[in-house]
Amino acid sequence: MKTLRTFNALLFLLSIALLPAVAAKITAADAKNHIGEQATVCGLVANNRVASQSQGTPTFVDFDKPYPSQSITVLVWERDKRNVGLLPGSGQLCVTGRIAQYRGKAEIVLQNAASWYVPKAQSAPSPQLSNDRYYTNSDGQQVHSPAYSPGGVPSGATAQCADGTYSFSQHRSGTCSHHGGVAKWL
Repeated sequence: MKTLRTFNALLFLLSIALLPAVAAKITAADAKNHIGEQATVCGLVANNRVASQSQGTPTFVDFDKPYPSQSITVLVWERDKRNVGLLPGSGQLCVTGRIAQYRGKAEIVLQNAASWYVPKAQSAPSPQLSNDRYYTNSDGQQVHSPAYSPGGVPSGATAQCADGTYSFSQHRSGTCSHHGGVAKWL
């Protein structure tokens, strides 16, 4: 009997040692607390921009809020774009990789398509917006146009306009200009 327990204990320890490292699944907001760790980070895509004038032509995907208030940035270098594939410009996204810190913000660099996925719909979806329109701001970034949100304050919103819409503007100048002005900054 003692031999059987010893064998089971050794088998258990061996199985733990041979299991591949599984990345922890965390929220985008919690990524800053896991610098240096391998993790799967899930969040709402708030912004997707290409720095075409920068060396390496990086693509930046910001989670939860647009730059510079993002929870985490996903970085794809031009040389890796073919391997990574086309990332969604909105909605939920999960990415897996080592979380680094760059200029005080969490960041994951993607190099292949196996490092990201769109999660299945949750039972409690994020608030739906009244439109799916975007505009290009003065920095050349795509920003969601102001929209109504019957489910509360949408992720990434920066202001509530006087007409009740939520703005996702990244600059204060001109925010809610066609919606009665800013009623409240978020």
